[in-house]
Amino acid sequence: MNVEVDIYEPILTIGTVADKLNVAVQTVRLYEQEGLVIPHKTSSGRRMYSVHDLERLRCVRKMITEHGLNLQGIKKIMSLIPCWEFKGGLDEQCKNCQGYYEAVGPCWTIHPVGEKCQLEDCRECPVYRIELNCNKIKELIFANHR
Repeated sequence: MNVEVDIYEPILTIGTVADKLNVAVQTVRLYEQEGLVIPHKTSSGRRMYSVHDLERLRCVRKMITEHGLNLQGIKKIMSLIPCWEFKGGLDEQCKNCQGYYEAVGPCWTIHPVGEKCQLEDCRECPVYRIELNCNKIKELIFANHR
C-alpha cells in the first residue's frame, strides 16, 4: 500500500509535536508566540500541526541545543531570508513592505504586511513552506546573491 502524505496537512496535535520534540507543550506554544511556527487552528481553537511544522520546529530545537542560539537569534536569522525571492522577485510592492527593511522576525510576523501578502494565508505562502534545513540556512539567505 503506497500512501502519499501531504506534509502541509495539519494532522498532529500540540501534544504529539511536543512529544516528538521532547519538550513541554508550553515550549511549542512559546515558539508559536515568537512567530517561529504557524499552527492551524480548528473552529474550536485547537492547534494542529503539519509534518512541515514539526520539521521546522526540529530545526529550531537544533539551533538552540546544538548551536547555542536563543529565540531572538533564530528570529533574526529567519528575518534575513529574502521573502521576495520566493514571491516573484523584488519589486516596488516588496520595497514598500516592512518585511523588506525590518530584521526582527520571519516575514509572516511583520504587520502590516505588504501588498503581495495581504490576501494570502501565511501557512500557504511559499516563504513559510520553505524547507528550513538547519545545515543550509546560508543557502536560503544568499542563494540569489551569487
